[in-house]
Amino acid sequence: MKTARARQSPAIEIIRDLDALKPNLRPVVALGNFDGVHLGHRAILQTAIDHAHAERATAFVLTFDPLPSRVLAPARAPQLILAPEDKLDLLRRSGIDGVIVIDFTLEFSQIGPREFVRDYILGKINARAVIVGHSVSFGHKRAGNASVMVELGREFGFAVTVVGPVKAAGVEVSSTKVRELIAAADLKGASDLLGRCHFLAGRVVRGRERGRTIGFPTANLEPETECIPPDGVYATRVILEDGLYPSITNIGMRPTFAEVQRSIEAHIFDFDRELYGMRIKLELVERIRPERKFDSAAALSKQIAIDIRRVKEILVS
Repeated sequence: MKTARARQSPAIEIIRDLDALKPNLRPVVALGNFDGVHLGHRAILQTAIDHAHAERATAFVLTFDPLPSRVLAPARAPQLILAPEDKLDLLRRSGIDGVIVIDFTLEFSQIGPREFVRDYILGKINARAVIVGHSVSFGHKRAGNASVMVELGREFGFAVTVVGPVKAAGVEVSSTKVRELIAAADLKGASDLLGRCHFLAGRVVRGRERGRTIGFPTANLEPETECIPPDGVYATRVILEDGLYPSITNIGMRPTFAEVQRSIEAHIFDFDRELYGMRIKLELVERIRPERKFDSAAALSKQIAIDIRRVKEILVS
């Protein structure tokens, strides 16, 4: 049984060649990495949109690919909350007019804060205003911050608005905090900061079809999302183009069957359509128990039936 119909994303410009920008565009620019597009990010985006509407201008995001830490310190780079495709999709849904994506390279990382503002924000983008979060960093060795951006705005003659900090449920919103909550399987806490459920995205691939043999066929997800919660059984919803479908998902090693490879398997309730090869999203609502080994497939099947009843209670509450 499906629930709400999935919303279609509006078309917006995705600009990777800055020379293709119209010189007279003069957008309002929201600067940041925007991994997660959480409530703090959305406050920045909405400020840019409101400013642009007041100026009868356009609002653009200026972001980077890959994440700078992937280039500068790959061993310490955090897991991404969103796959790049999903980040762009959520930016589309925010109401922004376009996204400018700068290819972040070692060479680009050598540009100082002042040069970045002079040559890119003004020289290539011709921004009329810049919106940043209070914890923004930019330029060589992260020498630029919100205060530096304000000073450069005064020097070069463009408006700067600093947004935040933003709190939700008494917690300051940040991508780092969201990652911590997901790693602790605190999906309610993560959703409070994200303003939505955390989801995994990827293609459905063929697995060993063990679920089918015990009466619970599953969709086996090959995740593109990096930020995956701990092993366990979860109340979930599968997002397809025509709606959201309640489901139960196991993340882990399937110890009852002595598997050696971690898997993400979703059993969708009252569903019999073919999903192999499709890219889907899997909303993670709540962890109901850790993964554990059962004495037999029959014992596992009995526990799954109990788990399903619990999941259905959670998803309708």
